[in-house]
Amino acid sequence: MKRIGFLLLLLIVDSTFVPHAKSEGMRLYLQLVRGTDEGLPPFLDARPAGPKLNQRLQLFKWKHFWEINRKMVVLHIGGKTRQRLNSHREVEIEMARFNELTVSIYSDGKLTETGRQAVDAVFYIVGGDNQDGQSWFIVVRRDQPLDPV
Repeated sequence: MKRIGFLLLLLIVDSTFVPHAKSEGMRLYLQLVRGTDEGLPPFLDARPAGPKLNQRLQLFKWKHFWEINRKMVVLHIGGKTRQRLNSHREVEIEMARFNELTVSIYSDGKLTETGRQAVDAVFYIVGGDNQDGQSWFIVVRRDQPLDPV
């Protein structure tokens, strides 16, 4: 009897805390961002990073942050996706368990960074320098990015 009660409690807890991830999947937003001191966008279709992301990136030395690419993906428990953000950068996200994501960053096809992030606190930022004296950042987040005002 105790075992049945424990299993029932597990089912209730599981369905209470992760209904979104089980049914519809979890929506994640991926952004490729360039950090620079230049006031002009690095590409014609680049746009300024939104206010929330811009605030988080202010701890880095750059004056301006430009969004180069944005994608939305949906992940289910046990799922994995790999997305190309430009000709040099890719991100792979896996949700092996309901409460954790594994984020892997690829630069020119080579794995450069892997990290784990709790699902309920997803705002994962990783970056590096490029040859132009600028920086790039890959952002994985749960909230939908806002466009700058």
